[in-house]
Amino acid sequence: MENFKLTIELLPKGAWENDFSKTLPKKDWDTLRNLCYDKAKNKCDICGYETDDLDAHEIWDFNINTKTQTLKDIVALCSKCHGVKHMRNSERLGFGENAKRHFMSVNNCSELDFASHYTQAQMDFEERNKVYRWKIKADLDKFGGKGIEIKEKYIPFIINPYTEEDLTKCENDCSLLPRIINIDINNYNGTITLVCDRTNKVEWICDNVIKTKFNFGRKFITTFSVEDLNFPNIYFKLIGDGGETESKLFMLKSIN
Repeated sequence: MENFKLTIELLPKGAWENDFSKTLPKKDWDTLRNLCYDKAKNKCDICGYETDDLDAHEIWDFNINTKTQTLKDIVALCSKCHGVKHMRNSERLGFGENAKRHFMSVNNCSELDFASHYTQAQMDFEERNKVYRWKIKADLDKFGGKGIEIKEKYIPFIINPYTEEDLTKCENDCSLLPRIINIDINNYNGTITLVCDRTNKVEWICDNVIKTKFNFGRKFITTFSVEDLNFPNIYFKLIGDGGETESKLFMLKSIN
């Protein structure tokens, strides 16, 4: 990318829940971010704007070949610079144009320069999305976090046994049995989202029932996470007034 002072950083989907602001205990993250603020002395590390309302932003380097994300720095940013870093979120919230103008102002560049930089950032984002699990590398001692333990998450890869044809047959089932309408697998965060109806209860089962969700409406939407599950497979059972429906097996594979 161009050597801009302020850059756009689009975290790949597999890293959305890996930042330390989410994964560390609050007291440990407070230690890191407060030291970051102290070093900044109430000024944004990028544009120099003076404020006592700064955000701590983690800068990561991604290596697709080794599937590692390495913490390079924790910087104090004003809300405008932070909005540029997370450009897609700014656009989603309706602040995309403001973020673009701030990027151009800080970098003293043209709209064409912005467009070129953003296009490259999105290309990097799509390329990095080929990796489902990133291994975290961070020397927290460098950032005042001596003794802070980094816990690696274990999320198995989910293999969906259902085809579009299977789901069409389920949806067209006219019996009184509980019915599967749709199944969505998110292998970046390890979740199975189930849509069903004629169902009062859903049981998720490995060797035994590990989670139960109850329903009091006609249509039932529920999401199940496989994080930290060390089983070869899992399935669910729908229970309703008309009987029970048992799902196919979802295979769980380690990809760490």
